[in-house]
Amino acid sequence: MITRTPATLLSQIVGLTLLPWVVFADDPGFLGQPSSADREGKIHGHAEDDRLTGSWGGFRDSAAARGVTIEAVYTGEFVSNFDRGLVNQKKETIYLDNLDLTVTVDTEKAGLWSGGTLFIYGLRNRGRNPTEDVIGDLHTVSNIEAVDKFLLYEAWYEQQFTERFSALVGFHDLNSEFYVSEYSSLFLNSTPGIGPEIAANVTPSIFSKAALGLRLHFDPTDNWYVQAAVYDGDPKTRGFQSEEGEMYILESGVSLGKGTYKVGYWQHTGDIDFNNQSFSHNSGYYTVIDQEIFNFGQDRVIGAFFRWGDVPGNRNEVTSHVDLGLHMHGLIPGRDEDDFGVAYIRANTRTGHEKVVELSYRMVVMPWLSIQPSYQRIENPGGDRDNSTIDVGLLRFELTL
Repeated sequence: MITRTPATLLSQIVGLTLLPWVVFADDPGFLGQPSSADREGKIHGHAEDDRLTGSWGGFRDSAAARGVTIEAVYTGEFVSNFDRGLVNQKKETIYLDNLDLTVTVDTEKAGLWSGGTLFIYGLRNRGRNPTEDVIGDLHTVSNIEAVDKFLLYEAWYEQQFTERFSALVGFHDLNSEFYVSEYSSLFLNSTPGIGPEIAANVTPSIFSKAALGLRLHFDPTDNWYVQAAVYDGDPKTRGFQSEEGEMYILESGVSLGKGTYKVGYWQHTGDIDFNNQSFSHNSGYYTVIDQEIFNFGQDRVIGAFFRWGDVPGNRNEVTSHVDLGLHMHGLIPGRDEDDFGVAYIRANTRTGHEKVVELSYRMVVMPWLSIQPSYQRIENPGGDRDNSTIDVGLLRFELTL
């Protein structure tokens, strides 16, 4: 069985990336935040007026002043397949939802020590699963599809040792920092979040149950980062067991002008029995590009994204994937906060491929309410060219409580 330590992986990625990118170190800034603490703060950092339930009589404001931020977000979604599914031959409308509950503790504001962040994330999912119960597509049409129960999703501690180096330990979603595209996050299909060449072939630490892990993050310059992590090989058990192996991942990203470019490598050391052959590990590569194309001022922007991932074809059913698209923000007069996007998604298998085109429009109705209709056209669902195209409509709403 092949294993690599985080230190080994970190040294390898530094060696791969230092030479070609160090010359561009004079242009700071990333489209996406590579740090978990920064990213969660950006996602969950709402002002009082942005919440439906306000400040709870001042309790939230008082807690925030002491370094404790409490957030709750409810997401509901209707999913309708307009054509017969592969799992069953019905045309159905399914309602599913999730409730996100998060607590973030800033140790310095709490009067303890500087540079520390404690993050706890509870997740309550309900409803049937459109892909698993009806549609049967490879990509999973809804990125909130999960087991119907309450879960401790994440619980981690991050320490910022210097301005350029941090370490994180705990139950941590790999996809909150690795393989992330800022522009593709608009879409409701699961693949623009994490490539199916990972999600369909191994058991990574992703939604809706994160694994125990250790992540190291280093910023050699203002516009270049390197990060590496190791996770338990099976999040379902939430404990390191030798037969499950571990998952190692490393990634480096650079910001050049209006674009962010990332490359990554991962390896899962669990044993594999596939197609009458045995393997001691699995691995793959991926690339993420976010590029601003047009900027019309006043935060009216058109951006493009491209994501690609590849794995060995001799031990994986899904052998590669690509998704790309456009993300348009604030282009409609009077709708400065709205987003519209179109995405093309393709997963290649050993015997065929599945293609998805998604159109999505996210409307900010109130500071605490957004509504997002989406349409997905799935060709060759399940990766079988003999399967008929399935059209799916989704209507999502999100309440910041």
